[in-house]
Amino acid sequence: MKLTANRLCLLVAAWIVLTANHAFWTLLFKIDGLAPRSLLFAVSLAVSLIGLNLFVLRLLSPGSSLRVMLSLMLLVTAVTSWFMDTYGVGIDSEMLRNAIQTNPAEARNFLGWPLLWRVLWQAGLPMLWVWGVALPPVTWFQALRQYVLGAVVGLGLLFAAALPLYVSYASFFRNQTLAEHLLVPTNVIRASAKLIRKSRHAGMPFVTVGLDAQRVAPLSDRPLLTLMIVGETARAANFSLGGYARPTNPLLQQRNVLYFSNVRSCGTATAMSVPCMFSDLPREEFDLNAADRRDNVLDMLQRAGLAVTWVDNQSGCKGVCVRVPTEQAEQYRPSLCKDGECLDETLLRVMDSKLPAIQSDSVLVLHEMGSHGPTYQRRVPPDHLVFKPTCATERIENCTHEQLINAYDNTIAYTDYILAGLIDRLKQYEDRVDSVLIYVSDHGESLGENGLYLHGQPFLMAPDVQVHVPMLMWFSARAPARLGLDQVCLRNKLAEPYSHDNLSHTLLGLNDVSTRVYRTQLDLLHACRGIDS
Repeated sequence: MKLTANRLCLLVAAWIVLTANHAFWTLLFKIDGLAPRSLLFAVSLAVSLIGLNLFVLRLLSPGSSLRVMLSLMLLVTAVTSWFMDTYGVGIDSEMLRNAIQTNPAEARNFLGWPLLWRVLWQAGLPMLWVWGVALPPVTWFQALRQYVLGAVVGLGLLFAAALPLYVSYASFFRNQTLAEHLLVPTNVIRASAKLIRKSRHAGMPFVTVGLDAQRVAPLSDRPLLTLMIVGETARAANFSLGGYARPTNPLLQQRNVLYFSNVRSCGTATAMSVPCMFSDLPREEFDLNAADRRDNVLDMLQRAGLAVTWVDNQSGCKGVCVRVPTEQAEQYRPSLCKDGECLDETLLRVMDSKLPAIQSDSVLVLHEMGSHGPTYQRRVPPDHLVFKPTCATERIENCTHEQLINAYDNTIAYTDYILAGLIDRLKQYEDRVDSVLIYVSDHGESLGENGLYLHGQPFLMAPDVQVHVPMLMWFSARAPARLGLDQVCLRNKLAEPYSHDNLSHTLLGLNDVSTRVYRTQLDLLHACRGIDS
């Protein structure tokens, strides 16, 4: 039997998808069931995964290495799928690290007939076929052409099968975060790349930034609280403060907030945006891979003597808060939490607890759950559903466009309620605490525009709704005078272009922290505070 190299790779890719991904298919049918639409999605997934694996196998097996690499991938997938099926785990970089660090005595505990049987039929049989099949001789140019063609065909299958059901893909993989860790062998390849990247950066020295940070503000008999709210997945397009036709911000419109209408994020996903917005470096200079080995603005504020605390109601601070006191919002009102997720109303309980204890200049960061999708309906309690009918399922592709917009707008209106509640609590303490509230979202969201949903598009090609984010400020009664802030000047600058690049330097300037790192041109309050450059 004779086959081309590409056809051989295609058949091996199909074998891997259909026999080595039992855990993935089990998760899919557990979530989706066996309805006709679910079966169509499953067929689309199978074809797209075959295309993805064809692309990967071709990239990893140029020229004469073809049979060796295919055999290696078959062996890896057999061992990995057995481990996942036996122990019910997914494969990420930490799991792979554990496997690599397993000593011989521990490794022997895994050896036995069940693993051997899996390797024999799932890897051994196709390996015999891979080595037994005849491949026609080709010139180097023909081999190169086949190599490129195989990779292109793989990508073609992937996109041809996935794009028509893009909404289903976006919804499933965004909500089922475990799924990507169950896909063999891409989970092993991804985990290996991440582990290598981590290992490479682990040896880098830690970069201390702003070692000279110190307060230059005159002492006051009243503490200053900077309350920083990190929004989640809120897009400026749906804020009525910025001109959106629906009343999504009715409460904030009554509270004299300053809304910045032209702000851009430095990423389209939390993992990029949050470390970037708290870095002293602008986006063009920021390196995400090195961010966890470098101080950020919270470190500098704390070094200057401010009491800094991060309270999280999300999936973590992405390394930003590792050197400052950190708490989980859940502990303040467990009754508002379910299945490991809390309504943002817990942040109001945080303030009820924190405000009476403020004795010194402080920075408190609250990380919202906000409008995180696709489960928009889980972000809002039933009595705050302003816009109806809503999309009451995580499978947003099964909702009408009207239902989807209603579900998302409800999350924005709920954020309006939370921010207004935070302002009201700050106002209650105006007689003894000066305060500044800053809110900015980490990135935006697509809601079907041009066929796109959710977020995470590559930054350079991301639509405006994923990078145009809402930002606002509020000052307590005595705060502007204390800061020397001309609010008329600031209101005249609300439409100017800003970005996440401005946040760190605004926080430094706002708290009168002197350091060589501070850039006055990135402090959006500096020009209105009457401070000499």
